[in-house]
Amino acid sequence: NVGSQVILFDGSGVDYLCMITSLRNLGATVEVIENKEVNRNRNNVYLCMALVKKDNFELIAQKVTEIGVTHIIPILCEHSEKRKLNFERLNKIILEASEQSGRGDIPIIHEVMKLEDVFTKGILPQEKIVLHPEGDTLRKYMSGLHETNSFALFIGPEGGFSPKEITLLKSYNVPAISLGPQILRAETAAIAISSLLIL
Repeated sequence: NVGSQVILFDGSGVDYLCMITSLRNLGATVEVIENKEVNRNRNNVYLCMALVKKDNFELIAQKVTEIGVTHIIPILCEHSEKRKLNFERLNKIILEASEQSGRGDIPIIHEVMKLEDVFTKGILPQEKIVLHPEGDTLRKYMSGLHETNSFALFIGPEGGFSPKEITLLKSYNVPAISLGPQILRAETAAIAISSLLIL
């Protein structure tokens, strides 16, 4: 109704408290009463996520958006069961998750890339890790870091990265990190380690 207040955001990290001043069939006119920058005291996480089944990838995108991941980079791997993504649907899921969680900005979702191409495009931060059951603990890795707030995180598909892909990651000196001896599903691994790195 006219006089009602709503909160709007434009993806830039600012929330706008607005009052509806007029209504019409196809929309409304609002007046900005107050704007507030959303507090983003979190690390930047670039989730380089192998393509998995459609519903699982959508779940990952939704949950890591709520957690605060800043970039989602779909990776085409040798063991990927899926080869394409519905970006229109994925962007809608990400937008709704951003609104629901009140984060004030929207993660950037990149085009699908081959693993080797991610390293050559110059989009990743300096710190990179790959989740692998035989890696060091996250605590040990973090204790040896100089101060940083940006990470690229690589998660493989069901069945993991192929030997060729592991060799490629090693050639770029990407350290392996483990969350324990148990084998996690790709979506569980992505959500769990993203939540640990984001803080």
